[in-house]
Amino acid sequence: MPNKVKYGLKNVYYAIITESNGVVSYGTPVAIPGAVNLMLSPVGEKVLFPADDQVYFEENINNGYDGSLEFALIPDSFRINVLGDTEDVNGAIIENANAAVKKFAAMFEFDGDVKKTRHVLYNVLPTRPKVEGTTKPSTNTKEPKTESMDISVRPALDTSDVKAKVLQGETGYDTFFSAVYLKDAPTNTADDPADFSKAGSDDVTVDVTSTSGSNTVKSVYMDGLPVGFAHLSITGVDVTLANAYIDTLENGDHTILIEFTQGNAVSVTLTVGA
Repeated sequence: MPNKVKYGLKNVYYAIITESNGVVSYGTPVAIPGAVNLMLSPVGEKVLFPADDQVYFEENINNGYDGSLEFALIPDSFRINVLGDTEDVNGAIIENANAAVKKFAAMFEFDGDVKKTRHVLYNVLPTRPKVEGTTKPSTNTKEPKTESMDISVRPALDTSDVKAKVLQGETGYDTFFSAVYLKDAPTNTADDPADFSKAGSDDVTVDVTSTSGSNTVKSVYMDGLPVGFAHLSITGVDVTLANAYIDTLENGDHTILIEFTQGNAVSVTLTVGA
């Protein structure tokens, strides 16, 4: 069934862009709760070259989009990580005129999309959010105010790709929000490792399958915290965590997230017992 309308913006994520010697990389996507609205208008121009008493050459230039993102409340973490605000020793969030705003990739989907399509914008630069507030009316009713920021969406710095979308059931859909989707990117998969017993002496190995033969491990996280490479043994894309390190974890389920230089990250669950 084709889409007739789109509504219900949700699952908005941002992944900070870094560039070194012309190489672009994207950080791990971070969710921004409370998405309300996204508006984008195309930016570009039509080039016409007349000759021989006719339009001799015609071309449309794609400079991306301009628009806005609206949220119930923009988190302080976004203000610090992207907009360059700082937090002082007293916990105050401070905006400085000399702060450098970071570019990011934006990822999202629409609840009303029957195809459940997921989208990514590869190069987004935000402005400072608008500040708005009103006094409570005499009727004692309350009207929530949202926060919005203007954004410019431009072609990616390395590939010139502006945006991409992945439909449900296609390669990369299930792992879409774990890493920024890149064109022709390899697919990485992994199964949960065997349960770990503190009474034993075995290490924990996560067996990973990648469609790229040149892929390598970039980083490993345990419950959101980076695992030092002193605790890891890496063979290709397979990751082994040392017994002594796992022994320090509390009993129960733990999440291991592995990021790669190519393709999506993988997340598995490790159950630790006595």
